[in-house]
Amino acid sequence: MRKIKANSYIVMGIMAIALIAILSSLGMEQWKSKLLPLIMSGLILILGVIELRTGIFKGDKEAGMNEESKRILRGYLITGVWVGGFLVAIFLLGFLIAIPLFTFFYMKLNGSTWLGAILLTIVILGFMYAISEPLAGIKLYRGLLPIYIGELIY
Repeated sequence: MRKIKANSYIVMGIMAIALIAILSSLGMEQWKSKLLPLIMSGLILILGVIELRTGIFKGDKEAGMNEESKRILRGYLITGVWVGGFLVAIFLLGFLIAIPLFTFFYMKLNGSTWLGAILLTIVILGFMYAISEPLAGIKLYRGLLPIYIGELIY
């Protein structure tokens, strides 16, 4: 019998949350409301299954597993902080500010060139805007602070 690693439990928890998101989004009436949760949760489930399969069938390489587990846990924590910060930025600043902000900083902190970071930021923002507002007719959330500042100005 294969031993389940600690990071597999984390993956199973994330997959359970994704499954709950899929089931709750199926109850939504409009397809625009269903679209993003279904796509994102579906991708999370697929990636989770791949990660679990890799973790279970990888073999019993217990030598140095403690250091590897710490490294993996550190990676999950860093990713969690990025995701949490992105969600807070979307809530406070809105999609049109949070997407380029996080894309640019993520690229620069991971060693990208200035030109590469700027170009990818513009491409991703343009893609997200094009598929949501003009094509799907979904108005992206503008953020709490821009709305509040806009009320103060006007």
